[in-house]
Amino acid sequence: MVEKLNIPSDLTIENSKKAFSELSKQFANGAIFEVDRDIQLNSITKALIRQLSEDHPDQLIVPEELKNDIFYSKEEGEGGGKSEEKAGEPRLDRLGGGLLKLWDIIFYFFVIMVDMIFYSLESIFNRKFILKNDTTKNAYYIGYLAVPIVFLLAFLIGFTIALQAAIQLAKMGGQSMIAMMSTMIMTKELGPLITAIIIAGRTGSSIAAEIGTMVVMEEVDALKTMGVKPLKFLLVPKFWAFTTVMPVLTLVADIAGILGGFLIASAYSIPAGSFWIDVIESIKMSDIFWGTMKSISFAWVILAVGSFKGLNVRGGADAVGRATTESVVVSIFMVVAIDAVFSLFLYT
Repeated sequence: MVEKLNIPSDLTIENSKKAFSELSKQFANGAIFEVDRDIQLNSITKALIRQLSEDHPDQLIVPEELKNDIFYSKEEGEGGGKSEEKAGEPRLDRLGGGLLKLWDIIFYFFVIMVDMIFYSLESIFNRKFILKNDTTKNAYYIGYLAVPIVFLLAFLIGFTIALQAAIQLAKMGGQSMIAMMSTMIMTKELGPLITAIIIAGRTGSSIAAEIGTMVVMEEVDALKTMGVKPLKFLLVPKFWAFTTVMPVLTLVADIAGILGGFLIASAYSIPAGSFWIDVIESIKMSDIFWGTMKSISFAWVILAVGSFKGLNVRGGADAVGRATTESVVVSIFMVVAIDAVFSLFLYT
């Protein structure tokens, strides 16, 4: 008969030796134990299970879905023969399994995206489960506190691009085109893109870490127990905050990049009045509109990816760290991919 291995939930470095000693005594009578599939894993729990598995390999059963989180690669190869099994698995089966797993990920991501938009639109008429002033607090953190870093980086990038272009334009006597070039580049492409990349690294990662920590601490399950819809409670305030502040941050990035170009134009003795007249003539409302649409779509994707990674955390603190890193990488990739689609649609 297989019994459940009862590992204390309050396991710490101080009491781990005592817990290991007590658990080892249970194996003395030859009983077979299985690790609970719903166990909350952390580094101490993993180390304890690895040691017990090494000392009693025939008496401790570790579920397959937990092995990747508990054992290191070498231990996996020695323990379950998983690598040998995979080596002998047909390539077509591996490919099919990988495609099915990818489909599940894409499907779940779009489920979160659709639910996020649905609950956000529903919240206009029904604010149940939405905390008062939560949207304002998120807008303050996502938008207001990000203004300095967005302005600084956009200014430096606009400055650098204008400098490199001015060096080449000066050879042909085209310094007067610096204003037009800076305006078009920032409003059409770099303004929304720079802002999205900064927010993906700054805010998208924090969303993944916040929600991932709530999953590990079972706070999301507690919300479900209380009858609260977790996606509505967690995502709707962030959704409206993102939707509101991202166009504003994009406008800040546009202005900062143009100011960087203005500094270079001044160095090449271009009159300030002439520069700003060229800027005004170069600005098109269509560019501002599509830049706003880009920024909003980027914001929704960043929020959806961060939420997706956070909600799928399994394990302990190390799993939260991995989810945070993955959310930044995936968010930036998707932002660049969506920007490419916009460019293909708008400029071809």
